[in-house]
Amino acid sequence: MHPELADVVKVSPCKTIKYIMESKGLGDTVAKITSFFSIDKVSEAIAKLAGLPGCGCQERREALNQLFPYESSVRYFRVKKPFNVMDIDYFKGQQIQISKTNTIYHHIIRLVQDESLEEII
Repeated sequence: MHPELADVVKVSPCKTIKYIMESKGLGDTVAKITSFFSIDKVSEAIAKLAGLPGCGCQERREALNQLFPYESSVRYFRVKKPFNVMDIDYFKGQQIQISKTNTIYHHIIRLVQDESLEEII
């Protein structure tokens, strides 16, 4: 978190949260919510107890920001493996433009994780 972008906002005498002026994407919004409810602190404590180097929150935040940015409404992907969503077939090598109104918009995370789609930058 960039200190120059954050303001400290008193929520109650015993609770202080950092409020970022503008989110880059969904990851920043999720981070704000987990921070507000102290879920991020619990995750870090559990990871520390388990002997893990971290909870993975930052990586997840960056991945969600990249997959669901707020500034751009259209993204371009190339189909790596054929798949079908809502009775529409997508074929290997096909290039598709995805916006929030596209039928596969809500399936992007799964399709990227399954390596069925790759983003064209």
